[in-house]
Amino acid sequence: MGTRRLKIGIDVGGTFTHAVAVDVARTELVGKAVVPTTHGHRDGVAAGVVASMQRLLEVAHIAPEEVVLIAHSTTQATNALLEGDVAKVGVLALGSGAQGLRARREARLGTVPLGPGAALATAFRFLDVGEGFDAARARLLVQELIAEGARALVAAEPFSVDRPEHEQAVVRIAEELGLPATATSSLTQLYGLRMRTLTAAVNASMLPIMIETADRTARAIAASGIRAPLMVMRSDGGIMDVAAMRRRPVLTMLSGPAAGVAAALMYERIANGVFVEVGGTSSDICLIRNGRPEIRAAEIGGRRLFLRTLDVRTVGVAGGSLPRARRGRLVDVGPRSAHIAGLEYEAFTPGLDEVEIAPFRPRPSDPDDYLALRRHGKVSHAVTPTGAANLLGLCAGYGKGDAQSVQTAFAALARFCGTTARAAATRLLELAAARVAPVVKRLLAEHKVAASEFVMVGGGGGAEAVVPFTAPTLGMEHRIARHAEVISAIGVALGILQDCVERTLLSPSESELLAIRREAFERVRQMGADPATIEVHVEIDRRERRVRATATGSPQLRTRDLSGPRPAPDELRATAARAMRVEPAAVVVHGADGSWLRTYSAEHRVPVLFGLWKVWRMPAAVVDAEGIVRHRTRDACCATAPAADVEAKLAELVARYTTWGDGGLVVPDVKLVKPSQLVDLAGLVELPQLLALASAELAPLEPDELVTLIVGPRG
Repeated sequence: MGTRRLKIGIDVGGTFTHAVAVDVARTELVGKAVVPTTHGHRDGVAAGVVASMQRLLEVAHIAPEEVVLIAHSTTQATNALLEGDVAKVGVLALGSGAQGLRARREARLGTVPLGPGAALATAFRFLDVGEGFDAARARLLVQELIAEGARALVAAEPFSVDRPEHEQAVVRIAEELGLPATATSSLTQLYGLRMRTLTAAVNASMLPIMIETADRTARAIAASGIRAPLMVMRSDGGIMDVAAMRRRPVLTMLSGPAAGVAAALMYERIANGVFVEVGGTSSDICLIRNGRPEIRAAEIGGRRLFLRTLDVRTVGVAGGSLPRARRGRLVDVGPRSAHIAGLEYEAFTPGLDEVEIAPFRPRPSDPDDYLALRRHGKVSHAVTPTGAANLLGLCAGYGKGDAQSVQTAFAALARFCGTTARAAATRLLELAAARVAPVVKRLLAEHKVAASEFVMVGGGGGAEAVVPFTAPTLGMEHRIARHAEVISAIGVALGILQDCVERTLLSPSESELLAIRREAFERVRQMGADPATIEVHVEIDRRERRVRATATGSPQLRTRDLSGPRPAPDELRATAARAMRVEPAAVVVHGADGSWLRTYSAEHRVPVLFGLWKVWRMPAAVVDAEGIVRHRTRDACCATAPAADVEAKLAELVARYTTWGDGGLVVPDVKLVKPSQLVDLAGLVELPQLLALASAELAPLEPDELVTLIVGPRG
């Protein structure tokens, strides 16, 4: 027992807080617990975090010294914004001359709309720094903002990303006066004063409540005897330490679906898939491509922030959604659910009998064509997709309910619709799929990928009610995630440390790219990531003149259990063959025997132009020693060389596969497959940049270690 190393993940949901323990070595769930989310407690949701953890320690017989990390998600930032439960923010702008006029105009935010009925109030002052920074005057202005009701402060100056000294001085003065403060340059290194100020104001507005919650949680966990580091989920799917959260709580905003996506990546190990997390009221959909979730810019009140979040599409249908009917025919399902209507699930009520279907309004403003079950003269239970999935034998785990109650409920629905129970259940699930499928189809089309090359993976307690019917309509394979009902908590436990550095650069030099890469690496290392696990992905966005370096790393090196069963070489070859859609005999293996990552390639002819012509394709796949496909591409050249020779080989292959496009030369996508790491260089657009970053990635390797290059068409 004492030799285990466990990560605890805690997912704070709107209704329940789930806690799980995951064995680091085997990536196996060893225990789980659930408590109601403590919105009304004097310690807020922090009380539920601690209560769920303590119950988990008891039911799974975990000793405090076995815990190596605790991480929790939080909806507090999102809820605060939705409900307008934010602090008034004082904005102190700085500048001189023409830049001073710009600061007066762009940093004056007024009242910022957050959503229906919610807004962020700001107050404004300006400090002229044309003759130098006047600390006494700055202090007086901060005091005026406090007198006006500001409970947090933002310091904003044009071009502070290059010269942050004045903003930092204002932050120090505010903190001396007991006011939490944010410098715009501490959140992002991108130009654009108004967007930087807005992002900083949203961040500052959450500082008082988030700092208080973080401190309560940290104190309670320390009192339990656990000395493991405490982490918090970010909106982009990574985790960060509490110290970073205290400075940048805005990074947890809109992070609701992030935990589930993290589990899809780290637990289900999806390389190319659509992850659908199905709750009781809504389903969140995210595209994962080549082991990375798609990302987009966050918005507040219709205005963009300098904040990256997962590109998640939410649909108002899930396991507890209510059906709608007209003239005795089911016509839709959702968006109202059993939870919103205050009804019990038919599937989870033993002994349900003597029921009939009753049209009703879940809320006064709703139409009256929703259906529920009336029992003993009262509308009390819902007919749900979860019940339909039970009737059709699709539920084998968490969603499995009382068979007799389900049969009773759907017999009543069948009488109402003039059909059979199975036909009514099938129709209900088809309607649910009809809501989800177009969203998935649109997501795939936007990112220009084919549905047939992706697998749909369902998570959440209602996954079996949505995914099995949706995937076939799109021609996709599907599966339900292991322990789907606690998948988000597992994702929190397995979340990787992550941070991002962005710069506005017109034409970045190799030295600038390396500097940005080092900064991202160091940020994650300082959070506690093992340097051996840190990966840095650098992207160049020419259109927005932006460079982004995203670093990820594990809080400790995962000790892979080599004693357990692992796929044999022939099984790995077969896995790669399936991923590339070729026969195993056609597969070529690259890299050294025994490497954690191996590259597989093949050559085959595929029909085009409705089968009138065939062309050669050279697909490639990267598979790890556990049999997980980490990357695949339809057409690429693979070449293996010792680390000492890779740069020369890379220059040769890039020159060979560079093409001409509308904007000039287009370099190919490049991946480096090291013995234990996959390095994506696809975000770079020039050969010198590729060579500079490749050199930095190859530096830790011995000269004779084998590295495989995968070079293919861009996009």
